Amino acid sequence: MTTHTPPRRVAVLGAGFAGLAAATKLADAGLDVTVLEARGRVGGRVWSQHLDVAGRDCVVERGAEFILDGYSTFAALAEQHSLRLVDSGMSYYVRELAETPEVTSEVLSHAGQRAAALARELERPVSVEEILQLLDLPMAVDQALRARIEVSAATAADLVTAEALDHVASFEPLPSYRVAGGNQRLAVEMYRTLGERVHCCEVVRSVENIDDGRGAAVVRTSSGEHLFDHVVVALPLTVLTGGHVYVPTSDARDEALARLRQGHAAKLHLPLRSTPSTSAVLSVPGRFWTWTAVDEHDTVAPVMNSFAGSEHGLAAMAVDAGPEQWIRAARRIRNDLDFNEQEPLLSTWSDDPFSLGAYATHAPGTTVEDQTALEAAVGAVSFAGEYAEAEFTGLMEGALRSGIRAAQAVLAAARGESDRTGARTDEVHRAGTR
Repeated sequence: MTTHTPPRRVAVLGAGFAGLAAATKLADAGLDVTVLEARGRVGGRVWSQHLDVAGRDCVVERGAEFILDGYSTFAALAEQHSLRLVDSGMSYYVRELAETPEVTSEVLSHAGQRAAALARELERPVSVEEILQLLDLPMAVDQALRARIEVSAATAADLVTAEALDHVASFEPLPSYRVAGGNQRLAVEMYRTLGERVHCCEVVRSVENIDDGRGAAVVRTSSGEHLFDHVVVALPLTVLTGGHVYVPTSDARDEALARLRQGHAAKLHLPLRSTPSTSAVLSVPGRFWTWTAVDEHDTVAPVMNSFAGSEHGLAAMAVDAGPEQWIRAARRIRNDLDFNEQEPLLSTWSDDPFSLGAYATHAPGTTVEDQTALEAAVGAVSFAGEYAEAEFTGLMEGALRSGIRAAQAVLAAARGESDRTGARTDEVHRAGTR
């Protein structure tokens, strides 16, 4: 006699890249998946918006933008969903300096590569600040390199591990891509495969393991209490560590979370009257950079994009008070561009209640054991997110990889539970026939 075992019920908290990657893999495997998302849209910190600029449809990224070297998971998922990747025609890694043109992009890149090589040579964890002091660079080069790293890591140099120099703050002159029509299209396509499994405007309050002998968990949301066999928590770092959502934890996980740093960033988009060339220009004192890039129409979009990173950078541009100071600074260093008077688009993340920051970086002293603790399940609760992926921390690729990894862990646990349930059923059946 064969007893039918119903599919395991899994909640995925968050419909950003990590949550959607986990949910689609779990649904493909036949599990009963429910995705709970606080926002009224999917994508999380990947957010594409259409702008009408002089009659031309331009898509800008209000959140994560560049598809970088090594994004193999992103590329595979884009191909699976028939999404085209567009070469931006410029490199995220290479930037001209606005205020100190004597420090060329080649000089800056060489200094950055020296910093990365030195960090790899040292047999101990170090901060970017310590690497900069060991290099003892000329003042102008030191300040330029410091600004470049702090902007990219969205964190002060003394708070971020030098390992960031190999990824988010890398200086290798490699190409940069975007999804034609916006990076959020990947989230939308994953959402479409999930359909009614995704519940938007559902704010999660807490998650609690239930000691019922089989490892279930209850999720409390704005609509009530819901029982699941497994839960994948794919919420941003500061939402978890700031006490906004209670989730089960462990001492090891808390220690690992304490060695992560939340980056802070904002983006500004200014429409242009005419089509520019591709460009990438960094303001050292302003702690922001600007770029113009090729879009899905295979021509440069008439939009100046800008990103300010680190709390110091946001303060320097007085972002809390609005975009005006940043606009003035951007126009000053980009007097080669033909700005129009169309409304600017400012996107801030630190005051967004469902993100409370940009993306994470590791602090000096982060260990392999920390990463193991970040990935480990606590009872019936598993974790995903860009902060929980070792190699691509803070990046879209890291979010996707972490979601798939969490899903694989849930599937392994579900298979084990199914095997044990089946074994118990067989034993009961045999006992009844004796």
